Amino acid sequence: MPENLTDTFARRLAERDNPPPPPPLSQEPDAVQARVEAWLHDAHAVRDRRTRQRQALMLLALMQQPECATAALAEAAGLGIRGAGRTVGQLHAQGLAEWEERGVYRYWRLTRAAEDALLRVVAGPPTAAPQP
Repeated sequence: MPENLTDTFARRLAERDNPPPPPPLSQEPDAVQARVEAWLHDAHAVRDRRTRQRQALMLLALMQQPECATAALAEAAGLGIRGAGRTVGQLHAQGLAEWEERGVYRYWRLTRAAEDALLRVVAGPPTAAPQP
């Protein structure tokens, strides 16, 4: 049985007022890195593009491994050991990374606050529950 004009119009208005949810955020590595870089720019005022990129690569490496030595972070960011030390020191100054010395090596890990913030950045904002 075909719907009458009133039912069709009411359904169209209901759909207009309740748009479909946005598609989920891409979890491709480049998209995740771009979100982390944008977060560093907005939340931590990292204005230099290259610094933001290096810090994002290091944060992504720390997200994949609970602890990394400075050499592993240097490799992840494509830097020399001195450049990596400087960059991870910036992350430490921003409260995003902390370290522990074991012998002659320094092992870095994300701070608890950084883990919580990065989870929201990578996963995206929670979707709102549908209204009854």
